[in-house]
Order: sequence, then C-alpha cells, then structure tokens
Amino acid sequence: MFTENDGKTHPISSKMVQVAMRIVELSTVLLTAGCFLIANSGLAQEDIPSPTGAPEKDSKGPVTVGSEENVDEGKASKTIQRDKIAGTGIIFTAPAVDFGYLSTSPNSANIFSKLEAPASGWLVEPKLGFGVFSEKIALDLLAGVQISNLSGRRLGTVVNLANESPDADYTKLTPEQPYTDQKTSTIVEGDGRIRFSGGVYQAGLAASAIFSSAQKIYSSVPDVGAPYIVMVGPQFVYEQRFSGNIFRVSSSAQFSATGNQRSAFNFKFGASYSFLLNSPYLKVTEKKVVKSKTTIQKSIVTTREQNIIQNENVTFIFDSQTINFKFNKSELSEKSNAFVSGLGQIFAAQRSDWQQLTVEGHTDSKGNPEYNKRLSQARAETVKRVLIDNGLSSSDVVAIGYGKERLLISPERNEIDFAKNRRVEIKVKGLRDSRILQRSITRLQSEIFPSTQGPQNQEGQGQGDQQ
Repeated sequence: MFTENDGKTHPISSKMVQVAMRIVELSTVLLTAGCFLIANSGLAQEDIPSPTGAPEKDSKGPVTVGSEENVDEGKASKTIQRDKIAGTGIIFTAPAVDFGYLSTSPNSANIFSKLEAPASGWLVEPKLGFGVFSEKIALDLLAGVQISNLSGRRLGTVVNLANESPDADYTKLTPEQPYTDQKTSTIVEGDGRIRFSGGVYQAGLAASAIFSSAQKIYSSVPDVGAPYIVMVGPQFVYEQRFSGNIFRVSSSAQFSATGNQRSAFNFKFGASYSFLLNSPYLKVTEKKVVKSKTTIQKSIVTTREQNIIQNENVTFIFDSQTINFKFNKSELSEKSNAFVSGLGQIFAAQRSDWQQLTVEGHTDSKGNPEYNKRLSQARAETVKRVLIDNGLSSSDVVAIGYGKERLLISPERNEIDFAKNRRVEIKVKGLRDSRILQRSITRLQSEIFPSTQGPQNQEGQGQGDQQ
C-alpha cells in the first residue's frame, strides 16, 4: 500500500525530466550526424604544410626558391615546428579523472516509481586504460570507479511490498523525507572520436557502463534503482603534446540507454595524461614567406647543378648519414624519418614537374648476398612508405633493393669505400627542371643535418655508417 503526500508535484517533475531527456537524445543524434557529414566532406583531413625549402607557387609570379634572395618591401618570414601524426599510435592513459553533474529519475512505469522523486548531485570518476589513434580517428577504452553523491526526497511510505513484489524487502520510510545517497560503482567507458584541425580538436561518442556491487545504484531505497546503467552521449576533446606524451581535456553529456528502473543524465568535464607506447609523430618544420611582386634571385648554380639540370632523368644519391637506418634493420632514425618526410612533401609539391620516382637501396659488399638484397629491399620499401605518407600515391614510387649488386667502388679498400657504397638513390624520371628541386632538397637537408653535404649526382660521394 502506498500513501502519496503530493500527488501533483511528482507527475509534473517526472514529465519535465522526460522532456529534458528527449531533448538530449535529439541533440545527440543531430551532433553525431553532423560529425560524420563533416568528416566525409573532408574537414577531418589534416592540412599538411609545405616543409622548409619546399617551393611555393604564386599565380602572379614565378617560383622563387634559393639560398639567397633580395626582396623589396613587404617580405615577412616565419619558421615554426609542429607535430604531424605519421601512423597509428598506441597509448596508455593514467591518470584520467572526470568530475560532473548527475541527475536521476524513476521510471514511471515501474511500481517503485512512487517511492522517490528525481534526485541530483555530483560524480567523480578516476580511470585508466589504453587507446589507439591515427591521423583521422581516436579510440579509447577506460576502466575505473564512479563515486556518486545524490540528494533527493522520498514521496511515500512502503508498508509491505510483498503483494507487488515477492522478493521485495520490508521497509519503513517517512514521507517527504530528504535523503543523501553516496555509492561507489565500477565503470567501463569506450570513446570514439574524429579528429579536426590536425587532431587538436576532436568530437565523437562516449559510452559508459556503470555496475553496482552489493547495492543498486542511483537510489537509497531497497529494490529501487538498477544493477547497471549504460550511458551514451557526445564527447568533445582538446588535445596537446606535453613532454613527448599526450595531454587531453574533455567534456561529455550522456543519457541512460537502458530501460530499467532508473533514468539518468550526466554532464562531465575532465582531463587525462597518456603515455605514448610508440612514436607515431614527426617534427615538421614549416616556413611561411610572404613576398612582394619583385624578387631577385641571387643563388649561384654550381657546375654540378648545371650537369644535373641538363639531364631529363636525374638521380639523387643520399649517403647513409642523411638517410640512416638502424644497424641491420629497415627502421629509419628519427632525423632521417623527418628528412624523408620532407622529401615526400617536396616531391608532392612539384608533382606536375616529374613522371616517376624509383627508390633504390644499396649495401656494401660485406655479408651474404641474399641477406643484403632482402635488407636493401626492406629499406627501400620503408623510404617509399614514408614518401607516400607525405603526399605521394603508391603509383608514383617504385622501390627496388639491389643489395651489393651495384657498388659505386669495387673493390673496396678501406672503410671509406664501404661507407660510399651504403646509400639510397632516388631516380627522378621525366624531370622538367631540377634547379628548384635541387635547392629545395639542399635547404631541407641543411636544416635537419647542418653539417652534412647536399644530395649528390652519380659522380658524388657519400658518407656512411653501419650497414
């Protein structure tokens, strides 16, 4: 038997909560649809700037790239460094803490709905977990606890619930009695987001499953509440690199998606720190130069450059100090990875000026011929993959490993000769004019490797390291 103290107030409050929940559901559907429409329209693509030394074409004037320039008034330059996602990254997140507002209401279709009015309060969620991210998306799986504190009031008196529910407890409650209920529950959360503006801003969906232990959650009355609740809603994240790892600030609004005794809504704001378990970022140097209409080119073209310019098919030879691999592996060093990424952006910026690229891997004469050929092929494939990641298509680049089949010096008499044979050659077919390309690569190389020489033609000599 139930005795209601205020029969009018409760239905109105419950109706207002239901209307609010419907508004949240509609907003979430619209937001989700908007995110995917924006992603498909191309706004989720990262804008990759031209690297330092890459030519910038102006429709009002010629391409002007060189080591020395004399420009009239109006020139301004700015050089910055930023991080670019180079692949798929895996992170470990610890800690992650969310603070938020929580409101709950009983399901009016349930017999226990007359026992409690809607309640509200706060929640705290400490969590940890793992995540995967790439240039376009970010996925996280977190687990932790939720500490919730709800304040509300009871509406009626329960004398005996045996007739309505044989499993119900015998409970005596005072009508209109205010209460505060604090519980600790287990939470498992999964997030999926799309990256915007180079990954700094992200938007997507967050889903949480909250499980109680001995008592049901979100109610102070026995047999009222739920053993678990699933919450779903939109999430927004701002992300920055910090000390080589990832720092994020997030906010989300979630509503209950399960049809049990309690409905719930929360709004959370939090922060997390994630440790990179691999290195999917590159340091990209960006130099923006605003030039006036009159530019005087003072760069001196050397005899070697003139020789390259005359050839339709040009070969750039990069010694093992510039394109350097780890010992007996196909993995590029950090600086060499950044250099090859810059090469890819330079070639992509001048895609209309050449026909085909061929990346050749070469070793010295030491070691087994079959092993050397496999190693050189893997290294050529690595260079090809980095070039493709930075603006070229797979049909633009061919990778070939020759091992020790095409030595520059044979026989090798000393370590200098061995070092000259360890190299990567990039052959450019159908190049219109190599002057701009030559200077762009030379400038990029001088910034990443200040002490090294520029790329050589077939007559040049390289510097080597371990094979």
